[in-house]
Amino acid sequence: MTVLAIGAYTLDLYMFGDHLPATGESVEAFEYATAHGGKAANVAVASARLGAPTRFVGCLGDDADGPAALAALRADGVEVGDCATAGGTATGRSFVYVDGEGRQIVMTWPGAANLLPASRAAATAARLPPGSVLVLQGEIPVETSAAAAAAAPPGVRLMLNPSPAGPFLGRDGEELLGRADVLVLNEVELSALAGDGRDTGTGRDGAGRDGRGTGGGRAGAAREAAGDVRPVEALRARTRGRAVIVTRGENGAEMIDDHGTMLIGVPHVDAVDTTGAGDAFTGALAAALRGGASLAQGARIACRVAAVSVTRRFCAPSYPSASELGIAPFHGPPGQERPT
Repeated sequence: MTVLAIGAYTLDLYMFGDHLPATGESVEAFEYATAHGGKAANVAVASARLGAPTRFVGCLGDDADGPAALAALRADGVEVGDCATAGGTATGRSFVYVDGEGRQIVMTWPGAANLLPASRAAATAARLPPGSVLVLQGEIPVETSAAAAAAAPPGVRLMLNPSPAGPFLGRDGEELLGRADVLVLNEVELSALAGDGRDTGTGRDGAGRDGRGTGGGRAGAAREAAGDVRPVEALRARTRGRAVIVTRGENGAEMIDDHGTMLIGVPHVDAVDTTGAGDAFTGALAAALRGGASLAQGARIACRVAAVSVTRRFCAPSYPSASELGIAPFHGPPGQERPT
């Protein structure tokens, strides 16, 4: 049993400045850095750092960044043997701008990431044993992700993060939503899929400016965001598993399933860089579910992982290990771990 993340790797190019540029404005950055990124690669690192057996399948360019990416993923314990290389194409890039309060804007060029053969994605998913978790997002063509979802054997849980939301507004995206056992998305993506026309951005949501949570309790979240309950329920009805988790930044996460609604808080933190916090959440949730945790247990752990991630710079490098969280690693058969 494993966590399998299929999707994009990109090299993240960061600029840190006092504020984010407005339209037509040029802002001087006080620091520049590079780091490993891409939603699926980030998810894989977050999962592996919690001890879950984890595989990443994506497509890298035939430049120097491709081998460097695979080496970095291996160093984090991620299996990358099924990755592809695209000849004559560069590895993808994301340009990340971060202000003094940790807020960010991102623009991504997929490069080789979009060239992962659907047949390879499907073949890897088809070999998953029951109890595994397959994680898919929207940074590669939805047809490739749909092929992987269709090939996954019975007993494999499909976790879908429709980020960015745009590819899921068409027929193929709708069919993929219908295969999801667990849907994880942020408020902007929820609005887009509910049809209010808001820009979907890159989907690299964070845990908010300071990560302050609001507590928990079944059936309580609807009072705080009553306008979102009907869209959430409508979206939940379009999935197979009827479980939806909406990440709400500093207000934690809202979990909706057949038992009702629960709002899960996050600890108070001072955010440095919110980039990739949503990927941290998704990867941690996948690791916990693969390890036998309930959805609520997994969401609580995922909120903690996301909160830690925003206190550090970059995406994958910011993700904590199980030991940092004070929990047992998620290795071994499901049921052996007892997350706290």
